[in-house]
Amino acid sequence: MKRALLGLLLAGCVVARPATPSLPDGFPSDFPVPPNARLITASGPLPFVPAEMRTITAQWSSALSRAELEAFYRAPHPGWRATGPGSAPPSLGPIALPSAVFLTHVSDGLAATIAIGMPNPIDSGTLVAVTIVQRRPSPSP
Repeated sequence: MKRALLGLLLAGCVVARPATPSLPDGFPSDFPVPPNARLITASGPLPFVPAEMRTITAQWSSALSRAELEAFYRAPHPGWRATGPGSAPPSLGPIALPSAVFLTHVSDGLAATIAIGMPNPIDSGTLVAVTIVQRRPSPSP
């Protein structure tokens, strides 16, 4: 009897395959994406937070090495400029901390923080996590 009820319960469950992720509205179409990168997740902007705090996030897995990805994002890209040299944390033995690169979108001031270097155990790739924040409005005089 218990097996029959369990079977009936499980038969009523629908297992859906997750949809292929896509970049959210508002994500800059000219943002530099590494060649052969695969989008894993993307979200935002969240409507229930103040406009100046809304972020858009995306995460890719790339077959490029960490060094190749750092070089890719530190190279010039049309419409984007580096706002600092970025940072590479010290090595902590087997623990890989991401390095950071900071870009600004020239036309509208969007700020992008790019974390590079966490290993992706699912496909043995290198993760690239991007957070894009709207430019903060200047205070009124």
